[in-house]
Amino acid sequence: TTSAREMSNVDLADQFSDMIITQRGFQSNSKMITVSDEMLETLINMKR
Repeated sequence: TTSAREMSNVDLADQFSDMIITQRGFQSNSKMITVSDEMLETLINMKR
C-alpha cells in the first residue's frame, strides 16, 4: 500500500550504494581467486 511505502525507513540510494560496494568487493575477491588459481597452475606446470 502507499502508506506502507511511505512509512518504510529504507533509503534506496544508500541501499543501492551499499549493493554496489558489496558487488565490487565480490568481484575483487573473485579476481583474486582466479589469479591465485592461475599462479598455482603455473607453479604445478613448472614442477613437471
